[in-house]
Amino acid sequence: MAEGPAVKPVFQKPAVKPVLQKPPGYRDPAAPRPAAPKPPPRRPQLPPTFRQAGKAPRRRRRQFSSCCLCCWLLAAAIAIAFLIAVAGSIAYLWFQPRLPSFRLQSVQASRFRVATRSDGTFLNAATTVRILASNPNGKIGLAYGDGEGWVTVVDDDGDVEVGTAAIAGFEQEKKNATVVRFSARAKGVMVDDAVGSRLKARFRSKEIRFGVEVRTKLGVRVGGKTTGKVPIRVLCQAVSLRQVDGGRTSPKCHINLLRWINLH
Repeated sequence: MAEGPAVKPVFQKPAVKPVLQKPPGYRDPAAPRPAAPKPPPRRPQLPPTFRQAGKAPRRRRRQFSSCCLCCWLLAAAIAIAFLIAVAGSIAYLWFQPRLPSFRLQSVQASRFRVATRSDGTFLNAATTVRILASNPNGKIGLAYGDGEGWVTVVDDDGDVEVGTAAIAGFEQEKKNATVVRFSARAKGVMVDDAVGSRLKARFRSKEIRFGVEVRTKLGVRVGGKTTGKVPIRVLCQAVSLRQVDGGRTSPKCHINLLRWINLH
């Protein structure tokens, strides 16, 4: 029996799984990270001998610009100072400012007692002072700040303070005279026994001398506006009760500006 041709077995290929599409921007976590790009190499600085001739380095240009700026600033400052000086000179010639004058009109002692006790010698005093302040300017006014007045008894062994008093500020119009009045009191001021006896005798004979000092601030009023005030001291020379009794004399006081400039 004849055998037929051999039948070859048929093998079927397995089904191919569809490939999944990766979403946009997907990054495999197992993949190595790309290296960061290196910065471009800097251009090497050439030494001065290799630079092109005829070109100045940038540093010199900057220095030259700075010098020009300094020159312009200096010139502007000089011009501003010149304009200020010219304006100040014109204002001085126009206003012709003058310092105020002060005169000590009177010093009255309503009480002056020297008491000698077992524990020492003590002085009690009460004085009233009148000072005439005059503004000689015809185009500017003056403004005084709050101040303080001192009264002392002048003695050969040293001055004895017999009280202070507050003085309220005030304003003066052009060509104006104002009387400044204040009262000072002292109680229980201890003095030497010899000084106390001498002052007591001089008070009885009206030969006792009083010194007066006023500390305040002075400003200028122009067009209804007041400039900044500077500190001044008004120093009146010592006078006796006999000299100022009945207005016999009115000594002039001098001004101490900024505590070290004496103006008469």
